[in-house]
Amino acid sequence: MTHLAGSLFDFGPMAREYDRWYDTPAGQAHDRVQKNDVRRLLRPASAGQTLLDIGCGTGHWSSFFAEMGCQVTGVDIAPEMIEVARAKVPECSFQVADAHDLPFDDGTFDAVAAMATLEFLPDQAAAIREMARCAKERGRLLVGTLNRLAPLNQHRIAKSRPPYSAAHLLSPDELRDLLAPLGRVRMVGSSPPGHGHRLPLPKRVAGRLAGPRGTLSGPFVVVEVRL
Repeated sequence: MTHLAGSLFDFGPMAREYDRWYDTPAGQAHDRVQKNDVRRLLRPASAGQTLLDIGCGTGHWSSFFAEMGCQVTGVDIAPEMIEVARAKVPECSFQVADAHDLPFDDGTFDAVAAMATLEFLPDQAAAIREMARCAKERGRLLVGTLNRLAPLNQHRIAKSRPPYSAAHLLSPDELRDLLAPLGRVRMVGSSPPGHGHRLPLPKRVAGRLAGPRGTLSGPFVVVEVRL
């Protein structure tokens, strides 16, 4: 398996087939719940609000952010993904870039997002610093990532199937520890029907996280940070 310099997994060869998952019943269920959770945390954009979508892939989330009213710039390290995104989502701007070394000035964007990206980066802390650098003062970060504590993801890891076998998944506690120094953190755990298993979290975490009965074990965690 080839590893790109700024990625734990080379998604480029999957670019043409990547979106097929969203056509499956499971993909549609996860996508619907995740987008609802993003709407809960990220208000509709005001006129001219800019958003950087890091690890944009084929532009799936870029398109959604544009529907919310954002002027979206998407970046991905895989040229094949950017090629598909440009054809699929012409209303957004796309370019090849490494999440660890973004080609933008400080304070360029109102919001910076990384959806299903952080877990595939070799240096997560460095990528988060770059996200914060590119965001405006009092801007926002949005992170969506696979939850290491979720039974579904534990099963995926146990199967040792790519790309999950290459990923570095975080628990909600670990994710919050990375993001809390930057500003106020809000979290939700996306759990489609049939994936609503809950795991107890440490008390010091559960009391700070949004989620049913103080737990956060959905397969996908969505986090907003107000800088």
